[in-house]
Amino acid sequence: TYIRPLGEGGFADVYLFQQNTPKREVAVKVLRPEIVDEAVVTMFRKEADHMAKLSPHPSILTIYASGISADGRPYMLMEVCPSSLGKGFRKQPHSVAEVLNVGIKIASSLETAHRELILHRDIKPSNILRTTFGSYVLSDFGIAASIAQNASQQMFAMSVPWSSPEVVTEQTTGTVTSEVWSLGATLYSLLAGRTPF
Repeated sequence: TYIRPLGEGGFADVYLFQQNTPKREVAVKVLRPEIVDEAVVTMFRKEADHMAKLSPHPSILTIYASGISADGRPYMLMEVCPSSLGKGFRKQPHSVAEVLNVGIKIASSLETAHRELILHRDIKPSNILRTTFGSYVLSDFGIAASIAQNASQQMFAMSVPWSSPEVVTEQTTGTVTSEVWSLGATLYSLLAGRTPF
């Protein structure tokens, strides 16, 4: 049962729904109708597969299910998180203790993804969510790519203030090293109340 919108992104919108069996609130991420094509559907399915593979990790957002809606748009049912670190860090920087906690949790989730040969490629404050119980989780593997994937099949996608120089200059679409850079830039932002660049 539809409740309300939760947010919107470049490729998809997220809505709050009430699931009836089992009874709980879920976030439903649905591709926007104007961008649904074969390539985007493939990317969306890869995101669902990556998240399903990694979601047993306590610091990666849990995905419950995915499918195709009646109007042909792919969707994912995910855990609902009431907030992200993208909101408010410019107004109220976080404490050192809290940023250390975030850093340890997200570094752990990234290391797990990298061991599975998956790059996230969009580490930034708004992709770190806070669960109902106050834990931090990494979300939005929408532009994730396999480390082993052929470079010619990868696309350049970035969030400039948190992207490494080699990604910004399009020398690479992402590496383990560039993800460590992005995590460092994200933690800097949380501490300083501004992006590093």
